Amino acid sequence: MPTAKTTQGVPVKAAKTRERFNRDDNVIAAAISVMSDKGYASTSIQEVAERVGVLKGSLYHYFSSKEELLYRILEESHEQSREIHREVIELDLPPLETLLLYVRRLSVWYLANVERANIFFTEMKHLTGDRQVAAAGWGRAFERDISDQVVAGQADRSIRDDIDQRLLTRFILGAVNNVRFWPSRRSSRQFDHDAIVDALVALVGDSIRAS
Repeated sequence: MPTAKTTQGVPVKAAKTRERFNRDDNVIAAAISVMSDKGYASTSIQEVAERVGVLKGSLYHYFSSKEELLYRILEESHEQSREIHREVIELDLPPLETLLLYVRRLSVWYLANVERANIFFTEMKHLTGDRQVAAAGWGRAFERDISDQVVAGQADRSIRDDIDQRLLTRFILGAVNNVRFWPSRRSSRQFDHDAIVDALVALVGDSIRAS
């Protein structure tokens, strides 16, 4: 019976797959770094290749274009936020608790991934065609995740109903999406991420909780 070729005990096919994933991760990390420094429009594939330490042509084995590379960064970021949502929903908490826990975990993610988050919100405009359509759908899904909990909370009277749910949803979205700007090197007092997240959750909770 023929046996699979191995590399240090790992089947060759599996080793190549793992190497591909590792290289993808390296390229994406390098692209995030360059785009964060220079912006998408001023980023070149050459610069990304130099960060990774490979020839420019080698990158095209992994990504067909700079736009595809941007799309992968945005798609990964979206999937990570969706996973946070799935984990929170699976806890089956009351609406207000679900919403505040979601706000907390998203805020932790934003502060741990500021460069990714900045690219998500500032560079999505460069997508075209089907990629642009898909990205627009991500935004609607994110807003719907917040809105569903607001509506449910108003129904069980844990969330104030004197303000339209659409306005409460936009308030929460704005607070979470902009928490990445809260850390400031110019301030005389620095706040750690835990303090920032605690403050954001408290402010959102106090603002939307039914009296």
